[in-house]
Amino acid sequence: MRSLFPVTDLTTSTPGDEGRAGRPTGREDREPGRAGHEDREWSLDELAEAYAYPTGLSAEGPRSAWLRANMVSTLDGAAQHDGRSQPISCAADMRIFGTLRALADVVIAGAQTVRQEG
Repeated sequence: MRSLFPVTDLTTSTPGDEGRAGRPTGREDREPGRAGHEDREWSLDELAEAYAYPTGLSAEGPRSAWLRANMVSTLDGAAQHDGRSQPISCAADMRIFGTLRALADVVIAGAQTVRQEG
């Protein structure tokens, strides 16, 4: 099963975290603090691979249902600024958000979110 929170190129590694859950497999060459790490923005294909839903057959059939949530917040816990979340998001947040939307079969947004953010 893939983790919901893959390490990005902005995440720093700490000594002894090689086996930590959440580290994407096969990306050791791109992880900060690793030999050969390249400080760059992940491509949309790499993001889609890192956030991909598990593949393969399950006992229930070809694909099981998965629920995923995503949000941003400030260090003090605020989830919006002046009624919108975009001002507290950075370009990397928006790329991940867009990737998650593209991978989803259904996107649910609250009524107030739709009114405020369009």
